[in-house]
Amino acid sequence: MTQPSGDPLERLNRLWAQLMGALARSGRRAEALAAYREVRVILGTELGIDPEVALPLIPTPATELRAATAAEFIDLLRTIHVRSGLTLPEIARRAGRVLPRSQIYSLLKRGKLPTKPEQVRAFVTICGLPESRVARVMELWATLREQTELVVSA
Repeated sequence: MTQPSGDPLERLNRLWAQLMGALARSGRRAEALAAYREVRVILGTELGIDPEVALPLIPTPATELRAATAAEFIDLLRTIHVRSGLTLPEIARRAGRVLPRSQIYSLLKRGKLPTKPEQVRAFVTICGLPESRVARVMELWATLREQTELVVSA
């Protein structure tokens, strides 16, 4: 049997990310959150690593990052949120003043396109999207925002 290559901590992060993602995608959100909390404890107590920094990025294929309407964009934000394994209060705590808790709920509940790009960026970044995927979400937001402004001005 051959030994896997790469940093053991990175391999561990990938495995936890796969577990949490699989649980969330299969509708077992409570178990995904439990796995998230467990990895935080392991990283913090047993390895002495700040879990907020060491948590893995959530795997999101570029093909899933698409939205032609505001409703589809909101659904995309909801999917990103579920895959993150974070609760809305946890996201608000990490975001600080940039994204108040009430605004997070508003991002995910209402049917309108979010108006502040910095809040969208903060939300998807805190949820764990890699920077290239964050950039794609922001492109989608900008395109939909332009379309909305054209409809309003016409």
